[in-house]
Amino acid sequence: MKSVSTFQVIVTAVFVALTVLGVGVFAAFGGLSGSSSLGQVVIWGTMDNQTMSNLLQTLRATDKDFQQVTYIQDSASSYKNDLINAIASGNSPDLFMVDNEQLGAFTDKVTTMPYSMVSQSTYLNSYIDEGTLFLNGQGAWALPFTIDPLVMYYNKDLLSSAGVGTAPQYWKDILATAPKITSLDSSQNVQRSAVALGTWSNIKNAKAIVSALFMQAGDPIVGHDGQGYLASVFGATPPGSAENPAQSALRFYTEFGNPAKTSYSWNRSLPNSQQAFVGGDLAIYFGFASEITAIAQQNPNLHFGVASLPQLEGSSARLTYGMLTGLAVPHTARNPSGAMVIAQKLTSQAAVQAVALATGLPAVRRDVMLDSSSNASFAVFTQSALISRGWFDPNPAATDNIFQGMIESVTTGKSDPSQAVIDASQAFTALFQH
Repeated sequence: MKSVSTFQVIVTAVFVALTVLGVGVFAAFGGLSGSSSLGQVVIWGTMDNQTMSNLLQTLRATDKDFQQVTYIQDSASSYKNDLINAIASGNSPDLFMVDNEQLGAFTDKVTTMPYSMVSQSTYLNSYIDEGTLFLNGQGAWALPFTIDPLVMYYNKDLLSSAGVGTAPQYWKDILATAPKITSLDSSQNVQRSAVALGTWSNIKNAKAIVSALFMQAGDPIVGHDGQGYLASVFGATPPGSAENPAQSALRFYTEFGNPAKTSYSWNRSLPNSQQAFVGGDLAIYFGFASEITAIAQQNPNLHFGVASLPQLEGSSARLTYGMLTGLAVPHTARNPSGAMVIAQKLTSQAAVQAVALATGLPAVRRDVMLDSSSNASFAVFTQSALISRGWFDPNPAATDNIFQGMIESVTTGKSDPSQAVIDASQAFTALFQH
């Protein structure tokens, strides 16, 4: 951690205030049953402070249990380390936000919310399918709070100028569209691009994109072994299958970075993909639902639309990648029982509806229905949330390196897709050894 930061100052001030007020020590789990007050509950997260504060204020109007709920926002860049250090020192929050890419670092640091609190059937019937990532044999590591699905943003003017009247629905449509839009100069440099695929470092959300491609092809990346432990299944060929899903998906992805292919649209010398899209030089950009406001604000004149992530034609399974954020209770929570109650209340139908309205993100619950008839983009977000999937990432930094090395070994000609997947599979397996 930094020696002194604004976040640390805020946290210190909050804990000093709690001590002065005499609410620094709370009953152990289960000890508040029948109490008229849940006590102070401190929540940490990276969600915008104003958004979360407005949400809590709305909930306080109808539920007195939120009167002593405090939220502290941390920066995304230091959040994980700040949490780990706070838990280790015994100065953790009572409740914290954790997404599916961070969860692997905290499974041994959180209190499982037992099925006696939220039954498995209730959980599965209430939350979208990706919510199963937070479940273990005894209960839930976290309760789903928000979902941010990967979608397709497209430049309507560039597609229309190329004679493409509708957004591509399938990946084969992307292959067909690429040569109609991508423009090269006499030296084969890309001047205007159809789609940002094929490289790693300058493609925002590259990991989410390739994850979606692998899962759509039939490779779930992470599964369970015979003893029920999490294990890598990446690169395996399903029984009876004539083609390796991961190799097929990698071959497709890297084609767009190969100058010898008609689909060639992208290379490492181009700017960040989101910047290229905002600047009007990229026709198709794959980004999260949460990016729509920033895209619109950066270029108010950009004529763009939103559609679901393309799928494999003929496949019965439709899916996209989703960033799932949940609420978890650390082992060192000062008020664990109060935190669990607040976690349930913040993920209830009423609260999730309020969260969706406050953030512009789709609801993480199946039983929350929001009117999207006047907002085409939100309708896409809502549909995409229902088909969102993810995988348990044991070490995001390490898996980033594995994916990057796999892609770049193909684009540089060092390996073919088959060998690149084999090498990546071995590296993934090593991460799960216990």
